Amino acid sequence: MPLFSVVVPVYDVRDYLRQCLDSVLTQDAADLEVVAVDDASTDDSGAILDEYAARDARVRVVHLRTNGGLGAARNVGVAEARGDYLVFVDSDDELAPGALAALQHRIDTAGEVDVVLYSFVRIYEDGREDPDERSAAALAPDDTLPFPLDDRPELIHLFPSAWTKAVRTEFARRHGFAFAPGYYEDLPWTFPVLISARGIVTLNRACYRYRQRTGTILNSTGRRHLEIVGQFHRVFAYLDAHPELERWRPVLYERMARQLPAVLAMSDRIPPEMRREFFAAATEALRRHRPSDYSPTGRLALKVRLLERGDYRLYRAAERANDLVRRLRQTPNGHGRHRRGPSPSEQKP
Repeated sequence: MPLFSVVVPVYDVRDYLRQCLDSVLTQDAADLEVVAVDDASTDDSGAILDEYAARDARVRVVHLRTNGGLGAARNVGVAEARGDYLVFVDSDDELAPGALAALQHRIDTAGEVDVVLYSFVRIYEDGREDPDERSAAALAPDDTLPFPLDDRPELIHLFPSAWTKAVRTEFARRHGFAFAPGYYEDLPWTFPVLISARGIVTLNRACYRYRQRTGTILNSTGRRHLEIVGQFHRVFAYLDAHPELERWRPVLYERMARQLPAVLAMSDRIPPEMRREFFAAATEALRRHRPSDYSPTGRLALKVRLLERGDYRLYRAAERANDLVRRLRQTPNGHGRHRRGPSPSEQKP
């Protein structure tokens, strides 16, 4: 049985697919399989997968008759996996050279672990590369001894993607973890995986190469971005079904209270005619899932109160005032020097 099952969901990515597969199959670690799920592609992506499977026995291809979306394709890959650990690679992205060997060394050193967290780098069409500083800082130094998330709760705030972690297959199947349909499908996978894991280790290495390109979910505008609210409902449904994890409700509530307004503020995702509807959905979610005997503090407290009140006009007025204050902080003062602007963390909603 291979150590790694690399799950690659594929849909209409012929221009990037070969680079993706080559980045996996040329890894130093030989103990791997690729489970490629063709999600009813309309281009020749399926044929490319069959070509690779014909010449490399480590590649197995599943062709779906109807398009089910990224989450459904990943779920098929998980069901087909034979390896000890699941590694997810989107078909327009790549694994970094040496990634699986580094993961294998970390697992061998730590013993059986549920999750290995690692960093990533953003790659651009013009050749630029941008390491994710936030995950690199949070994962340093390496944790080689397994720990529960209670020991490092700040890790829950890292980029919530499936492709920044290797997950033990038996652990995932025993808990019934699955990707949800729709946009932001990583949320109801990532958070339950992290809070349920008894043994986590970190690898302060950029193992994943995340391609920045047009035509992706994050570069789209429209109603489907409302689906993030439903994904958070699924996260809290998992908590409801696992009362032993109730201590994580305030943490996940604050995560939601920061992320929903952040998406609402993105004009490239939420068009003006959708803003009130998105705001109303966020208000309902915050009211429904607020932990008992819980009060947010700091800047988050005001944002939560405004959202829970459900007054969109008042919320927008407060946002405009906040934007004005931010701009004033960034303009030169009377002495020809700039006032101190907000730090990156302060700019986060």
